[in-house]
Amino acid sequence: MKKMLGLCGGVAVAASVVLSTACVSVPQQTDNMKRAGIQDLTASQLRDIVLQFAEEFIQAVELTADSIRAVNDDPLVRRRVLQWKLVSARSVREAALVSDPLLGMVDVWLLAVQARMFIEAPPPDYPVFSLATREVALELVRRQEVRARQLAVDIAGAERVAQFEPRLLEFAAEHPIDPLTLARTSVMAADSAMLAPVGGGIGNTLAATYWSMRELDDRLSSVNEALSKELRWNIELLAYELAELPVVDSTVGAVRNSLDRIAALADTLPALVSGERAAVLEALHTELVTLTTEIDAMRLETLEAVSGERMAVIDAIARERLALLNAVTSERLATLAAVDSMLIGAIDHSEHLVDHVFWRLLQLGAMTFVLVFVAAVILVRMRRPAG
Repeated sequence: MKKMLGLCGGVAVAASVVLSTACVSVPQQTDNMKRAGIQDLTASQLRDIVLQFAEEFIQAVELTADSIRAVNDDPLVRRRVLQWKLVSARSVREAALVSDPLLGMVDVWLLAVQARMFIEAPPPDYPVFSLATREVALELVRRQEVRARQLAVDIAGAERVAQFEPRLLEFAAEHPIDPLTLARTSVMAADSAMLAPVGGGIGNTLAATYWSMRELDDRLSSVNEALSKELRWNIELLAYELAELPVVDSTVGAVRNSLDRIAALADTLPALVSGERAAVLEALHTELVTLTTEIDAMRLETLEAVSGERMAVIDAIARERLALLNAVTSERLATLAAVDSMLIGAIDHSEHLVDHVFWRLLQLGAMTFVLVFVAAVILVRMRRPAG
């Protein structure tokens, strides 16, 4: 009976360990990573590698664009290069932040191919780069394309990359960059079958929740880092657009005429000019202080709005995570209670079985004793003399 109890207890402990492990096990790779045969990296590690490559890509784009603008005096070319830098940095960031890190790596590679094709054969009469500076940009995107392909080889293997590369090049040729907006088509539109849904198990649900939280945190961190840069670049683009308006030209001409009249007046009335100059400088200083204050207020308001949205999303995800953990805990406790009930029933049944066997053995022993006693009496009587 002790052996049976020990065996039942061991089975119960093993079952509880297996059930508890199955309840909280979280897959470390996405379905796409498993299908690609990636074994040495987890999804988090691959996401860090892709984000690091994207950050280096963005820095290279910024340095190249700044060097092109430094040697070019054409306002239109400078504006187009600034727009290219802004859109390229944003596109690289969006590609790297795809929810599946393997698809993010492929999307960054696709972006490099699309950019290389666009710069190699730009639309007619589209002065994105001059003939001299276009080679600099082309060298940049070619280098990043080679680096992206090598990263894919290091992660998925040369054989799989060789099989997938023609499909990627074909998609890039069919979906070129829009010359007006510099918008591109992401790899997310290439094949919906690549976006494998998460399975129905609790572990996969926890994995999806974790990867969603990681993606959200990476996006918020990226936006926080790029906010000041993109704000400055957008202000520069706005300045270029304002400079092209006819109203601005007339305003500049009016200011120039006013300055001519002030200069003529300065030749005749030096004292008056000094007073007017002080007043103008004071007014300009006041306007500058007011404008700076308004810009700072707008920037703080934007940061507060972004922080508020971030905290709201994080709180919602935390509540969802707590609800999921509570559901997992309830399910685990119910399973353990069912196992305990089954164990108690087995023990009770074993006790009844042992009692029944014991009584049967006792009855059999009594019957055996009576039979032996009767046989002994008969033998004794048979051996006695007849007299």
